[in-house]
Amino acid sequence: MPSGQHGSVVKFGASWGVRFYDEAGGRRRQAGFRTKTEAREWLDRKLAEVAALRRGDRFVPTRERPQTVDALLDGFLERHGPKVDAATARKLRAQLKHARATFGDRHPDGLHRVELEDWREGLPAGSRHDVFRAFRQALAWAVERDLASRNGSNGIRNPKRKRHERREVHPFESWQDVFVVADELDPRYRALPIVAVGCGLRPEELFGLDRRDVDRQAGLLHVRRRYTGGVLKEGGKTDGSVRAVPLRRLVLEALDAVPTRLDTPVLFAAPRGGRIDLEKWRYREWAPAVRAAGLEHRRVYDCRHTFATWAIESGVHSWYPATIMGTSVAQLEDTYARWLKRTDDQLRAAFDAYDAATG
Repeated sequence: MPSGQHGSVVKFGASWGVRFYDEAGGRRRQAGFRTKTEAREWLDRKLAEVAALRRGDRFVPTRERPQTVDALLDGFLERHGPKVDAATARKLRAQLKHARATFGDRHPDGLHRVELEDWREGLPAGSRHDVFRAFRQALAWAVERDLASRNGSNGIRNPKRKRHERREVHPFESWQDVFVVADELDPRYRALPIVAVGCGLRPEELFGLDRRDVDRQAGLLHVRRRYTGGVLKEGGKTDGSVRAVPLRRLVLEALDAVPTRLDTPVLFAAPRGGRIDLEKWRYREWAPAVRAAGLEHRRVYDCRHTFATWAIESGVHSWYPATIMGTSVAQLEDTYARWLKRTDDQLRAAFDAYDAATG
């Protein structure tokens, strides 16, 4: 076994590889690098590791580290997955499929910032931020546990999608439109759009409600949990999401009309008494009802958008709808900027009228 070594970089078919002696003196090789420079950088790090192991330093030998991105992600999901709920684990697996498709057979230490920046820009605008964040999280997890030597995503900015990249907001034009859709729904579900529009709830909050959350005496609806991905989660999505929402008269009337069920505590229950699966309900109940009502398609989430836009256009200060919706004023103003411009026109007219009256 040589006391010191330089290793060698060689061409293996269409890719580059390296040859070297490990800490025990065995001949080793590693292939799959796209460029000679990439192979040399990996080899230099590897030789430094071998030298450290020969000195007696203790850390994970390279041969025991994941040799491909696929293997790294498998280990990340296996060890990190049990620490999160099932819905989050499923979401992570789906997000990491993008990285697997592009880098699955690559060595984790061979990933470079420039190519990761280009990959991020090529992701769908709607999911770019979350997909890149998931992959960066997996790479950081590996580096922290000495399962990889470097995180090629370090230093890459990952801003959330810009306003023009988001889905268009399509609020209902009037309560009459909401009632028309409600009338097309099964009687068990007719109150759903009215409660969603009247309270500004997220869909997962709507389907997480129990009957005990309705305080008719105080006129409040308590939002305490959410149901998403088949998992009931206590608490809210954000710090302000656990809240009490004032119940307007139309919402109270709709709730009073909900058929009484003694077999379940769930406010809006599925036929067998469990909680409603949003994806199935959207496909089987919501979309057909909107079509039957003769309206342009709207998502269930557009009920929440309707609450916000109506509140803004009524001249209510942004703090109030933000508090009721369990979000921040900054997020509200960013999402509904064009409706706020309408409010600016209203305020300008009010100021002009005041000036004329007092001038």
